Amino acid sequence: MVEGKRGGRARKATEKVRVFDASTRAELRKRKLDALEADNWEEEKPTEEDGEYLEEEEDEIVAVGAAKRARKKKAKRDVWNATQKCKSLQEILDEEQYLRYPSWVPNFLSIAAAPSRYPPRRFCSVSGLEAKYKCPVTGEYLATLDAFETHRETRLKGLV
Repeated sequence: MVEGKRGGRARKATEKVRVFDASTRAELRKRKLDALEADNWEEEKPTEEDGEYLEEEEDEIVAVGAAKRARKKKAKRDVWNATQKCKSLQEILDEEQYLRYPSWVPNFLSIAAAPSRYPPRRFCSVSGLEAKYKCPVTGEYLATLDAFETHRETRLKGLV
């Protein structure tokens, strides 16, 4: 069998595309997960400075000493919140020192589930749907071609 001459255009196009190796892909994935962990967004709790909160209390009769007590409670709460730190699961497990517990005591490490016998499900990094496609550069999974376009415009902007 004689192979026909392949077009040079396809080869030139693929040479321009930079494909990341497994270690670079793992580093990119780790950076994204670290960014997600660092983003500790939570809804704001109503405080005494909020206008709605003040309007509700204006209707009630307030005792003379109640304002001082509220300020002290708020100050204590702020100090306590400042001392608290968001910890990862691994940090919590390390602090508990489960290795010192007797073997019959159930803990997070002893009740861990076995790995699944089914292949891992892949989800789109843009839409969160089940992925059908894979980015040839970063290896991220994508659900639709529209998601691939978004991925190309946003996430590949500085990489390629």
